[in-house]
Amino acid sequence: MERRQRCDAPIPEQGPSDAEIADLIARTPPLARIARPIEVLIAGEEGRRRSKLVKTHTAPRELPPGSVALIAPDIYCVSPEHLAVQMAPQLTELELIVLLSELMGVYAIAPELEGGMFQRRTAPTTREAILAHLDALGSFAGASKVRRALRYACVSSGSPRETKLSLRLGLNPARGGYGLDVLSMNAPLEVKRIHDRMRAGVRKPDVLLRAPAGAMRGGRPLLGVAVEYDGKDHASEGAHARDAERHNELTAIGVVEYIVTKWQYRDLDYMDGLADQIRNELGVPAKRRTHAEARRLRLLRWRLYLELDRIDGVNWSGRARERERAESGEVVPAEAYGLD
Repeated sequence: MERRQRCDAPIPEQGPSDAEIADLIARTPPLARIARPIEVLIAGEEGRRRSKLVKTHTAPRELPPGSVALIAPDIYCVSPEHLAVQMAPQLTELELIVLLSELMGVYAIAPELEGGMFQRRTAPTTREAILAHLDALGSFAGASKVRRALRYACVSSGSPRETKLSLRLGLNPARGGYGLDVLSMNAPLEVKRIHDRMRAGVRKPDVLLRAPAGAMRGGRPLLGVAVEYDGKDHASEGAHARDAERHNELTAIGVVEYIVTKWQYRDLDYMDGLADQIRNELGVPAKRRTHAEARRLRLLRWRLYLELDRIDGVNWSGRARERERAESGEVVPAEAYGLD
């Protein structure tokens, strides 16, 4: 949503009736593709409605300027910044982190498309824009939750799997991650194109992990470790050649590269070993843990993997899963503990 499209509009006092929704859909065919019920923001509790076609949410006061955009006659959409705030009370912290990562990324979830997503030219919003919106909102349901989650969300992710890989690598161990320092995602790095007579070129690693100041590798400064996600089942000979070319060009500027396939991503033992290897490359030793603490952290990594796998960006049911776990207790598979 471009800034020039944004505008101000009063929040309606009550939600539309089913007949009014049907009329809007008839006049605006793209609305027919929106999942039902359509979520509508209203000003007060008295105007609430709920049916198969519409579900209302309340806002305690008018929104800051530029919080909506006119997308069709008589139809407004809240800004990406306010969407996160409005959804926050219904989401778990991890779901909110994933949502923010999509809003600050260059992909959009689209289950009806092959691949389940499409690429954007630019991200719908930025960390700075979200913080500015939160400051303008002040005390508002969901705002503090968004502010907390924003610290962990990805910026410039190119796909849902990149987001999930980055979160597994970068979240702290108490949240089930490996605690590595994510420097950037898909940020351009200038390289010499080996295949093109050493002309200047650009590579954009999926995830770039920061090397400590003064880190060296083979007697040369180490810029960082790049981690690429490869979800293809079978790579062609040409793809292998391109991977090797990228690997060599990154190596030449002081970036070590690892590729994670979708099968490796699903293998907790492999990911644990990869994190150890990356720490060795970066010269960042793993903390010494007791056996019991190591088992507990491995369980958290397993839970993070499972929960990320359940988050599809369409059905937000994490809070229901949390309630189920609290009520029934959770059975943990033996592989989560690394036992045979």
